[in-house]
Amino acid sequence: MRRLTAVFAATAVACTLPAPTPAEAATGDPVAAVRRLLSARLTAKVAEMGDVQLGSRSRLINHTANTFQYDFDRAGSIQLGRTGVLASDLSRRLRFKRDDSAALVKKDAAEGDAVARSLLIQTRPHRSVSVNGRLYTTGSLYAPALPKGKTWALRGGIPNGGAFTDQVVNVFEPQTLKTLLSDTYFKKRSGFKDSNGRIHENTMLYKGKITFADLYAVSPTFRALLGQKPDATLAPALVWWWLWTDKDGTPMMVDSIWDTWVKGGADRPHARGAARTEYLAWRPRVTIKPPSSSLVAKVEGPAGGLPEIDDVGEALRDRRG
Repeated sequence: MRRLTAVFAATAVACTLPAPTPAEAATGDPVAAVRRLLSARLTAKVAEMGDVQLGSRSRLINHTANTFQYDFDRAGSIQLGRTGVLASDLSRRLRFKRDDSAALVKKDAAEGDAVARSLLIQTRPHRSVSVNGRLYTTGSLYAPALPKGKTWALRGGIPNGGAFTDQVVNVFEPQTLKTLLSDTYFKKRSGFKDSNGRIHENTMLYKGKITFADLYAVSPTFRALLGQKPDATLAPALVWWWLWTDKDGTPMMVDSIWDTWVKGGADRPHARGAARTEYLAWRPRVTIKPPSSSLVAKVEGPAGGLPEIDDVGEALRDRRG
């Protein structure tokens, strides 16, 4: 996977919005397209990838900067309803692709750091299903805490169909999408290659950026991720975003990069993350169902009292466990 930070470096420079060409003027409205998808209650095949850096866990060793970064891959399906994403069935796995990051997490885990231990366990695949506002997970982080014969952990309630634990931009909130597009600083015909190797041509690319404060004000998803209103040290932090749509305005891919760094806060550790979400196919009349109740047990958390640390909200808050 090409680094999403490289995408940011190449594309996050603001520019004047050019006058639309006749072809661009005829492009479908993404907000109207999303409303049609919600009304039709379609289900999408999804692929997601990205990375997160935790500044509070990065450090100098022998005068050399060592970055604490984990990469993630996520794939499965999301189901839409009239109010947004209602359900999801997604598998997720973490990786430590950087040598310095792999060395740091192993060292921290060996010294008993609970967050590092949790993250290492999540390098094995975990699958989550969210239906009717409830989140179910199966995988090594929860299996030892389950009673005999149970394979799924009921972890409680979750908003937005459980589909936005890594991606901070929810384009299936029409008002959020409308707000983002109203401040688009770049729009052009473009193309891209998806994770299946298919080349998509003649797509429309929109680019923009928004502060944490403004995204928090408009997006229920971002509010749920942050957990509380961003204070003065976090409110001006930025989310950069990219949206590719087809000729009808239907979302095909969303990139986002967020960074908690703000001017004047250089002495505070900051976190940053990037996510790319691809909507590979849309299907009607596909219903995501919860696991069989005979296989489910409610758990208080992962086995051994480890933290979950499987939500970008934790990274946004950059808690040190």
